[in-house]
Amino acid sequence: MSAPLFLLAVLAALVSVLTPARASTWLKTGKETTRPYGHVDYCSRNAADCRDRPAGATLPAARLGVLNSINSAVNRAIKPVADKTAFGRKEFWTASARSGDCEDFALAKRAKLLRSGFKSSQLLLTMGYKGSEAHTVLVVRTRDGDYVLDNLDDDVRPVQSASMSFLKIQAPDHGGRWLSVTGKTGKAP
Repeated sequence: MSAPLFLLAVLAALVSVLTPARASTWLKTGKETTRPYGHVDYCSRNAADCRDRPAGATLPAARLGVLNSINSAVNRAIKPVADKTAFGRKEFWTASARSGDCEDFALAKRAKLLRSGFKSSQLLLTMGYKGSEAHTVLVVRTRDGDYVLDNLDDDVRPVQSASMSFLKIQAPDHGGRWLSVTGKTGKAP
């Protein structure tokens, strides 16, 4: 390969690595489904987080710098521990844990993103499986697609790149309802 072609190939590779991945994929939702027990209990203690919420007319830009910063900061701030050990209960969800499990990480990220100007209708707790383990993450819905903030990964990933099978997601228009996830779509909600 000639030097100019090699340099062009290197430049193209750098641009593809340095340019943030655009999701351009959203989770496709179906019918209303069951609410996780931990979320029911959380809502009894945090009613304002679990009511009707106005959906924005247009989805915002992803703001990947903010998402990455908050994702990694919360991942470092909370010690991963089972709820039974951290709270003495099988299931306990909170946004202000110093130690906890995946739901606590997701709620802490949600709280920080709300303070950073994101709307609650864009910040959706999402449950599924990572391998054979049940797992909860925060999905941020943007005009660029859905992005996954995961306590097991410091990199914010587009939903199509997340190594997780999604089962249910909070309804964007009501914090206390959950919808089944029926797949992925390239069409914005």
